[in-house]
Amino acid sequence: MLGLLKRWMHTPKQEPSVAVDYKTMEIDVVIKCFVSDKDKPFRVIFKVDKQGSFFSKDIFVKNVDPKTTYELVNNFSTLGMNYEELKKYGSTDHAEYSFATLEEAKKVKDTTVEYIRFLIREHQQETLARIS
Repeated sequence: MLGLLKRWMHTPKQEPSVAVDYKTMEIDVVIKCFVSDKDKPFRVIFKVDKQGSFFSKDIFVKNVDPKTTYELVNNFSTLGMNYEELKKYGSTDHAEYSFATLEEAKKVKDTTVEYIRFLIREHQQETLARIS
């Protein structure tokens, strides 16, 4: 019995036969000012360039109304939404949101980007843990 235990303890671990690389999602985010639009000249433009290893490319809110900023607490990402919220807001991989002030635009940009970064890091760690 002791010999069997020693052999089991000294058996080298097998490495996975195929190593899978995690591909990071790439997103372009830009704030532009359109002087021709007097009410809401500042626009935040989000576009997913590469989906990477993430499960969906459509991660931005599609349907926006004046209450959306307050309802979503400046986070215009659909990640983490339940089915009812997804039906209400819709999702897309290329979104453009208009704001009256640069501060509003920056707040939405920063909040959305930080939330997406957080979820991508979590997804990456979970995926890599599952692989190893």
